[in-house]
Amino acid sequence: MSTTNVIEILRERILCHFPLLFLTTWEEDRWESELATLALDIERGLVLWTATDGAAPPLDTTNRSDRNPAEFLQQIADYPRDHVFLLKDFHPFLKDSFVVRRLRDVIPTLTEQNKTILLMGPDGTVPIELQRDSVSLELPLPGLDELREELRELLIQRQHNGEPNIRLTDQQEEKLLKTVMGLTTKQVRQSMARALLGRSKIDNDVYALLISEKKHMVQGSDLLEFQELSEGAQDIGGLDALKSWVRTRSEAFSEKARARGIPAPKGVLLLGVQGCGKSLTSRAIAQMLAFPLVRLDVSTLLSGGLGQSEKNLRDVLNLMEMISPAVLWMDEVEKGFAGVSEGAGSDSTMIRLMGRFLTWMQEKKAPVFVVATANSVTGLPPEMLRRGRFDELFFVDLPNYHERKAILEIHLKKQNLKSASFDMGVLADKTEGYSGAEIEQAVQTAVVENYNRGGSLEAADLEEAIDDTVPLSVTMEEKIFELREWARTRCRAATPDSRVLQMLEEEHREKTGQDDGNALSLFEEDAADASEEQFNWRTMLAEGRVRSGLLEFVSEKNQVTLAELQEAVGEHVEVNGEFGLALRADPHVVIWHGMSAEIAAPLAKLISERKLYLHPVSSLRYGDSAAKVTLPKLVALTDDRQSRAMWLPATISAIAPEDVDERLVRVARMKLQR
Repeated sequence: MSTTNVIEILRERILCHFPLLFLTTWEEDRWESELATLALDIERGLVLWTATDGAAPPLDTTNRSDRNPAEFLQQIADYPRDHVFLLKDFHPFLKDSFVVRRLRDVIPTLTEQNKTILLMGPDGTVPIELQRDSVSLELPLPGLDELREELRELLIQRQHNGEPNIRLTDQQEEKLLKTVMGLTTKQVRQSMARALLGRSKIDNDVYALLISEKKHMVQGSDLLEFQELSEGAQDIGGLDALKSWVRTRSEAFSEKARARGIPAPKGVLLLGVQGCGKSLTSRAIAQMLAFPLVRLDVSTLLSGGLGQSEKNLRDVLNLMEMISPAVLWMDEVEKGFAGVSEGAGSDSTMIRLMGRFLTWMQEKKAPVFVVATANSVTGLPPEMLRRGRFDELFFVDLPNYHERKAILEIHLKKQNLKSASFDMGVLADKTEGYSGAEIEQAVQTAVVENYNRGGSLEAADLEEAIDDTVPLSVTMEEKIFELREWARTRCRAATPDSRVLQMLEEEHREKTGQDDGNALSLFEEDAADASEEQFNWRTMLAEGRVRSGLLEFVSEKNQVTLAELQEAVGEHVEVNGEFGLALRADPHVVIWHGMSAEIAAPLAKLISERKLYLHPVSSLRYGDSAAKVTLPKLVALTDDRQSRAMWLPATISAIAPEDVDERLVRVARMKLQR
């Protein structure tokens, strides 16, 4: 809740004669000022009390026995009607049964005289004796409006002190304020003064400094680890689709998006091959969002005490909401929730933990973005994969040719080596099937071995280190294959469709052969363009890459009819003609006709290569387009060959059906009569 909302709640409680209000906060000064203003607005007198100074104003200036909590409580009845009593740090005295009894005794007088006691401090625990007669409220930390005022006062103060003037755009101001949300007003003022000291402009170092101020809030917890944000998106080779998705979602945390009712993103699940950058991506996501990154190892929640594991999880989630906005990183989540299954051997404690966590994910309002990483699907409970938990499930595969070149360049640069000194195309070819971590290890091995020999690193040294590395794709080939097959129809690719990349590479090699090492290859240009536009099928068709464009169009639309495909791509390529698609096993079974050779041939090849699949459907799926087909309709394929031409209505998709009919895979382009 915002400060305004809580003030309104307090106003209502006081006017309705609630006797005791327990207020939990660390911001004593700010809330004392807010409560003083509230008392003035509702025409209530305000009395402050501390154990050191007693009451202010006191009833008797000559006898200051009011420093004793029990004595002061007894004096409350002697104050005039319509008063509010603000007691600071009273919680230590609530362990005294005599003080608690005195509070209970004064409650009838409070109600009768329109008086309310506010007990304010960092500990809002209510004694069981007072729970029926009191209300507990947690006073919120400053919101954007309060933080904006603090920032503006700081900038004015900097000018008075002769420091460089900083002009902030609206976007920079909001990002700065979001970074320090979760801190008290005093902490915000101090951390911003430190981050902006001597600066004339805002850069990533400012955000990193501000994020680090939240570190101490996590250090008191044995269950969470604060992560330093030393890596960013620039340290990740490839994964363009995932990067683009995160950038888009980051806008949803803005106040503009909130004003338009756009829901805040919940999180993302990264599934993939070990060593392919999932952990690095978690850090990059936090940096892109300018949120602190906090790592949770689920196994640390487990405790032998009854109900302690559940309490640990509640404490973790409460702390994350307190320091929000933040990124909660759960690494290897399938191991953390091991034991969650439907069998008799399932762990009941772990089931309760997972249920509580998933409920929190679905219902949380605080801007906590969850990044969960997993190397296997066998340990993931189906409840976690259901939509509504995570915004998206991404599969991080082994890097393709273009990504391997980028990864090599990143790690060579880290070793102060120039990639121009090496044939990056050859190195990328030799590392086919290697993960990003394995490529990094090969570079480091070559550097260390070369250092021991006292020479300068050469391409032969790198190639030798690569040859000596046995990649995981070889040692665990079967498991990686199973993981890829599972993810192919269930997850979104972190890299734009690898099949498109593969065809771009093939097209390049057919045209130009191997890289000459002197200029950016055609494939690299194509891949870079496609990365920027997320492999836009319109761009591909316009550039004459019809096969790649058709594949990307179908992948984007999921499942389309041949008529819909013709209508959509007709703006960029000729689609009408005398050709069509028919089955090789029975040429009388026509899939579609009236197509140009320019699209019929590549479609037939994509289907035969199992990059696209046919799904028989009812002719109703074609709508008005079905009337253009004068052939008799075939409801389903039979074992007998047809004696005359028949139309088998089908959609085309990048997703294979559960049971693939081999006859629907062997498709040919044929010249057909309309």
